[in-house]
Amino acid sequence: MWLFNKISVPALVFIGVGLLGWVLIWWALAPQPRDVGLDLNNPLVADGTLGRDPEGVWLTGNTQIVSDRFGDTPWRALQWRWRQAPGTPLQVTLQIESRQFVVNSSPKWRIVHLLMPTVWQHTPLDIRSGTLKVAGDSRDLGVIIGQLQVVRLATPPWWLFVVVCDYWLPLLAAGIWLWRGRWVGVGPFVALVAIHVTTIWLESPLGFANASLLLDRTGRYICTALMLWWTWQQTKRVPLTSIPRGHRFGLDVMRAIAILCVAVTHFTPLVLESWYLNRDYVRWERYLGALGVDIFFALSGYLIGGILLRALPQMIDFAVVRRFWVRRWLRTLPAAYVSAIVVVLVATPVVWPDYWARVLFVSSLTPYLNGNEMRAWWSLATEEYFYLLCPLFLYFFMRTRHRQWAFFGTLTILGLAGMIARAGWLAVLPTVNIGGIEIVPYARLDPMIWGVVIAWVRFTRPDWFVRLNTIGYAPGMVLLSVGYMLLLDKLRWLVPGLFLGHMLITGGAALMIPAIESIVTTGWRVVDRMLIGIAALSYSIYLYHDMIVIFLERHVGHSHNYTQLAYLFGAYVILTVGISWLSHKFVETPFLRWRDQRFPDH
Repeated sequence: MWLFNKISVPALVFIGVGLLGWVLIWWALAPQPRDVGLDLNNPLVADGTLGRDPEGVWLTGNTQIVSDRFGDTPWRALQWRWRQAPGTPLQVTLQIESRQFVVNSSPKWRIVHLLMPTVWQHTPLDIRSGTLKVAGDSRDLGVIIGQLQVVRLATPPWWLFVVVCDYWLPLLAAGIWLWRGRWVGVGPFVALVAIHVTTIWLESPLGFANASLLLDRTGRYICTALMLWWTWQQTKRVPLTSIPRGHRFGLDVMRAIAILCVAVTHFTPLVLESWYLNRDYVRWERYLGALGVDIFFALSGYLIGGILLRALPQMIDFAVVRRFWVRRWLRTLPAAYVSAIVVVLVATPVVWPDYWARVLFVSSLTPYLNGNEMRAWWSLATEEYFYLLCPLFLYFFMRTRHRQWAFFGTLTILGLAGMIARAGWLAVLPTVNIGGIEIVPYARLDPMIWGVVIAWVRFTRPDWFVRLNTIGYAPGMVLLSVGYMLLLDKLRWLVPGLFLGHMLITGGAALMIPAIESIVTTGWRVVDRMLIGIAALSYSIYLYHDMIVIFLERHVGHSHNYTQLAYLFGAYVILTVGISWLSHKFVETPFLRWRDQRFPDH
């Protein structure tokens, strides 16, 4: 009883959820199958196959098979049946890492067993042989594999305990990291435990065929080390004692990180083709852009929420709403429409109706995307719709309702509208088009609301804001990570990811804003200046970087070696930064100066 009096209720919840996670991981791992088959028609498993015949899958003579199954066992075996087409016996070379074996195939079926240790990353098996032609078949045929399986070998009785603790390790680190967050940290911790345990339960019967970040051993150790490092850093961080005023460097850092994520992602078409085709590289890198856009949404909601809250008492006057619209449109539209002219010269649109639809902010009203020269405009449309609707609802509600009711009623309506629209599209769209809901503006209104809520906390509950700053990054970072994992694992979380993923990322990013507000420097003056510069150019970079990529892609294409990759990356950076600086200097800044003179912020 004395122990329970000393430990707080949130701490007991953390301990209980953590132990429950350990038990559930044991329950998921205990009944793993002895062997799993590999689908050689899956391009993520095998490269260099000729399609399935009734008897099996023919190889091209230069095939690579990724046998990343049962990574939690010390030893495993590959077992398959193979033969060659009638003709001269082919000599076949098998290579796993540095080990090489040479065998002779035959026209009769042979069963091959290959003992192999488990390694930290994917284990590629290279099968190389000569090829021959068979009468009536135009293909160059190597050998045919009828069945390929990865077999678990016997392990000591205590090995399961070690494996369970290994998978549970990031949950332990997350619990330690979130401990200071008390009830604010409980929700993200429960979400992390739920997605991690469910993923283990789904993957265990498959031999972990679709390993993601926390299912990859290296990923688990890196995440654990990072969380423990952040926990230690938290003890040295100086929290806020009052609400910061004036220029806030932390928000510049957040803005710079967001635009760098987007710019890195859209450089993908210019990288080495071998990188571009690599499943892990594309999967992790392509969604950095989505992460960056969601961080922008959180920051935009936070800044716009502050503007709306300051103007809320005067929202019964429509002139205040009109002034808000004019100021926001003068901030966003001049630079956007200048970029729409430049794109015609630099990366001429292929589908002109789509171009005009984007310029009018109606291209993404359905999830069917026709062109990619102006991909950034769907998120501009999302923000413009939010700028249009949010003050309009506030105006109507403020005339009939109490101020607090009007504010939260507006957020509730916009949030529910976004979620209902997203759910509706998910229910009716075919799988091939379902990813398109990510670019439908009215289905993405709800993520920005979390930034507005944090702005409300800052302006009306400053003691809560300071408390969130003291709690630190952990709850927001874990929540953001859960949303990012949902988006990454499309094979496993397609519908939940599209419905919840972006909302969790934006909610997590918004929850980190109070902690970010206390950042005053990185400790390096050069880095500080670079981040401030990138943040200042972020809007123009967002408008122009895509057209630079398309320009280079049309004239150069994929890089074929590291030297060409360096040249392309250098050209991409120089052109993007140069054009963005010109846009900021001669378009954004003059219009903002004129706006502040003609329509000052009251």
